[in-house]
Amino acid sequence: MSCTVLSSQQIAEYEPLPDPLINFTTEFLCGILNCKQRPLRQTQMPELLLFVTRVAERSRISACTGVIALIYLYRLKARLPAKAQGEYGTSHRIFLASILVASKYLYGPEGLKNKAMAEASGVFSPTEVGRMEEEFLKLLDYRVWVNDQEIQSFLEQHKSELYLI
Repeated sequence: MSCTVLSSQQIAEYEPLPDPLINFTTEFLCGILNCKQRPLRQTQMPELLLFVTRVAERSRISACTGVIALIYLYRLKARLPAKAQGEYGTSHRIFLASILVASKYLYGPEGLKNKAMAEASGVFSPTEVGRMEEEFLKLLDYRVWVNDQEIQSFLEQHKSELYLI
C-alpha cells in the first residue's frame, strides 16, 4: 500500500474502510488508556465500534488515512504513561483527532475540515474538534511525518490482524 495524494476522481470512487481495519482500530483504541465505563446517563455518545464505523463512513476516509491514523495512535500510546486514564469518550476523541490529523497530513488543504469532522461525529462541535486536534498534535509532539517504509513496516507487522495474509 502506497499512500499518495488522491485526485478528485479517486475520492469520488470511495470504498468504505474494510471491517478488519475498523475492528483493529477500535480494539487498539480500547487499549491506549484505561477509560471509565459508559455512564448510565450518557446516551449521546455511541459505543466506540459504532462511532468508529459511523465516522469512517460519514467522513469517507481512505484506507491509507486509516492506517496513518493507526500509526499515530501507536505513537501516542508509546508517549503516554503506562497507567494513563481517561473519561468515557476519550477514545472517541482520540480517534476523531487521529483521523483528522492523518487526513490533513495526506491531503493538505483538500483534507477533512474540523466542521466536517464535527458533523461526521454527530456529537462534537467544530470548536471541540479543533481542541482535540490541537491536543492530539501536542501529545504527538507534532511528529506527523510518515513515510512509505514506515507504512509498509506497520502493515507487515499487523498483517494478520488486518487480514492482509
